[in-house]
This record gives sequence, C-alpha cells and structure tokens, in this order.
Amino acid sequence: MNDKDYFSHLYEIASHLNKEFSLHSALRKSLERTVEILEVETGWFWLTEPDNKSVYLAASYNLPPALGKHPERLSGWCYCIKQYLSDDIDQAVNISEIRCSRLEDISTGTKDLKFHATIPIISNGQKVGLMNLLSKERRQLDEKELAILNTISELVGTAVQRTRLQQSYSTGNMESDTGIRRALERICNPQMETLISCLDGPKNNQDKVKEALKKAKELQKQLSMLCREAEEHEGAVKAKAFHYPELPLTKRELEVLNLIKKGLTNGQIGKQLFIAERTVKFHVTAILSKLNADTRTEAVDIGLKRGLLSI
Repeated sequence: MNDKDYFSHLYEIASHLNKEFSLHSALRKSLERTVEILEVETGWFWLTEPDNKSVYLAASYNLPPALGKHPERLSGWCYCIKQYLSDDIDQAVNISEIRCSRLEDISTGTKDLKFHATIPIISNGQKVGLMNLLSKERRQLDEKELAILNTISELVGTAVQRTRLQQSYSTGNMESDTGIRRALERICNPQMETLISCLDGPKNNQDKVKEALKKAKELQKQLSMLCREAEEHEGAVKAKAFHYPELPLTKRELEVLNLIKKGLTNGQIGKQLFIAERTVKFHVTAILSKLNADTRTEAVDIGLKRGLLSI
C-alpha cells in the first residue's frame, strides 16, 4: 500500500466518523471500510461501559452465521477483552494461528475464520473500546497495516469521546434548565408577588417599604444560591466524560425483542402475540430506533448488553 492510498483510506474513515449523525452508523461504516482495506472477512467494535470494567457490542460487519444468528455468543468475556481491560494491550496486535474463542466450540457457520487481530481504542489515556478483525487466512498483518489500525483507532476514539461529551453536555444543560425553571416557579415568583403587593398602591407607609426591602434581600440571597447551584451542576456535567442515555422499550417491544432473540419471523411473532404482522413490523422499527441498531441481530445483542434480555 503506497502513501497516497494510506492517507486516502484514513481520510475516508475520518469523513464517516465526522459526518454521520449516529455514532453507531459511523462506527459501522468505518468498520466496513477497514475490513475492505485490509481484506479481512469480518469485524466488530466493543465500547466500554461507564465503569470501564466491561464492554458492549457497538457495531459489527459481515458476521458469520454462527454469530449473526446467535448474537448471545458475542456476550460475555473473551481473551481480548480481558487483556484490554487489564492494560495488557495498548497497540494493534496479531493473534494468529488460533480460532476466536467465541467460535472455538462451534462446528458450523463459522466460515472457517481463523486469523484474529485486536486493536485497542484509547483516547487521552481513557479506555474507549476495542476492535476485532477476523479472516480465513492464516497470516499476520504487517507493520504498515498495524500502523493503519492504530491510526484508525485514534480517529474512532476521538469520535466516540466527542459524541459522549456532547451527549453529556446537552443532557446536563436540559437538566439544568429544568431545575432553574422549577426553582423560579417555586421560589422567585411568589417572592416577586409579595414585593409587588408591598409596593403597589397609592399610599406606601414606612412599614411597607421596610417589609419590601426585607423581601428583596431574601430574594437576592435565594437567587445567589440558585446561581451557585447552577454553576456547580454545570461544572459536574463538564467533568463527567461519559453519558449513556437510556432508551427504555415498552412492555410489548420487550416481548417482540425476546421473540426476535428466539429466531421467530414477524409472522410467527404476530401469531404468538395475537397481533397483525404489520403491527409487529412497527414494533421492530421502534426497537431498532430506540436501541440505535441497524439489524434485528444487533438489536438483540444491545438488549443483552443492557440487561433488557436474559441470556
């Protein structure tokens, strides 16, 4: 691969990460391009949970049937995840001549995948995630290919961190605005009404003026406290690097997702739940949207990672 191709590939991946509205979509397109560039078969992204002690599947591409039809097999720990979370992997590495531990006990549907590369995603010293690539060939990536993967991981790490910070800041602002509005309604408005009643009228004696002054000082004190609380809240939001907004499913959507996990078609799900197939399609669309998933398989996997489904 010459330098022109090298920078062209990186630019394309960076463009996907920057222009896609959905982080999930950006990761998937970047993964797809990475698989094509390195001429491997499949791959997936893990992203860290807020506690940095576990990961969840964020995107995948061209999974073999053994994994695509059984997303629960991508649940739980494996060698790569343990190494990464234990700080034993900090650069893209070859893990060749072995079968992926998630495929080693499966006899069919693996597409004979053997070669395995692992790429840690770290941004500013913060664990962000992990990328796995698999191929049928028994080979190792050369130094230039590993360098490409390290650069891609930096691009991905930056994009993920940026997205999470934006989500956290936006959510924090919404919470802060709501809190300020409620405080104004609960504290300030009644105080202002009292002030107005004290000062309103054709004859304001000295006692009313004194009472109004007292109320004004109380209001000023409460407003100062409110401003301090708002500043402290804003500082806490900025200091928090990660935010994972929850998108809960309805009871019916959870029922549909559970049946998808069992491999049922829309028609079969409709018969079991006594609803029209068209209604099932509506629920599936809502599930994919709420879980930010492109496929039914990914929706099930995300549901498993978030604890919405039992394994």
